[in-house]
Amino acid sequence: MGLLEYPAVEKIPLSPPLLVVHGATLGAHVFDLPLPGYSLMAEMAYAGRNVYAVDIRGFGESRLDPSHRAQRNALDRFPSVVEAVADVAAAVTAVMQREHVDAIDLMGFSWGCIAAARYAIQSPQHVARLALYAPLYREINRPWLDVIADPADPTRLRRDIGPYRSITLSDLIDRWDMEIGVPDVGAYRESGVAECVFETFRKLAPHVRADATAAFRCPSGPLVDLVSVFNGRPLYDARDITVPTLVVRGDGDRTSTDRDARTLLSEIRSTNRSYRVVPGASHFLFLERRRKALYRELDEYFKPIENRPCVGHEGVL
Repeated sequence: MGLLEYPAVEKIPLSPPLLVVHGATLGAHVFDLPLPGYSLMAEMAYAGRNVYAVDIRGFGESRLDPSHRAQRNALDRFPSVVEAVADVAAAVTAVMQREHVDAIDLMGFSWGCIAAARYAIQSPQHVARLALYAPLYREINRPWLDVIADPADPTRLRRDIGPYRSITLSDLIDRWDMEIGVPDVGAYRESGVAECVFETFRKLAPHVRADATAAFRCPSGPLVDLVSVFNGRPLYDARDITVPTLVVRGDGDRTSTDRDARTLLSEIRSTNRSYRVVPGASHFLFLERRRKALYRELDEYFKPIENRPCVGHEGVL
């Protein structure tokens, strides 16, 4: 795994460090884009907490040792959800040692919510508060299965998807536009943002397709998990989550749906849980025009421990 850090300008002692876990395609650098106003890590650090983001193995700045690198070129898709949780655990341990604390705040995005939730279930003593942004739990999602599942067996990933995927700028924009789902994508996404995202990851994992189209590579293992989730088979039991938990998503999110979020919230056993919805936003809310609303909600939730209010409510920002 790899670990990015964004230190607080002025650390507030009662603010635990925050660790963020990325989704299925874009690694940790998506939380700290080289574009003014587009760093979730910077926004969270500005409030007085040190912020970290983990690259799960195969993503971004993570590194595979030579033997594993050779094997990965021939073996099945990776990382598995078990490997992802192990990398989150290693990152949490590294952050706790660096910060001299015994618990941190933890946030997952999309696929990263699965690893974050499983870690919080496995090691609740090390998670002060959990935030699940655009979570995926157990909602049957046939449009997604049509894209990534084997037509002959929709419970399995497509056979033509190998250990890595290559993502072009067009792929990224098409995926984002599908999430937005309206003709006026400019009402959601500012000009130049998708290009910045693409170039950031192309520099980290450059790839050129056979037709000479520039792309970046990412591991395909997370798609195995998505096939399971989108068939209604959860990868953890939300009833085992006992730490304070925030569920938050954009109201137009077509991947993390309202029904799935409400199911997840209803099953979480922690009495300190909440659900927040940001209007006018898609799955990639944290990169869209309404991102500041998400930043504010996260900042409020992750306030210094002694000042944190009870959050057993639902709301729309």
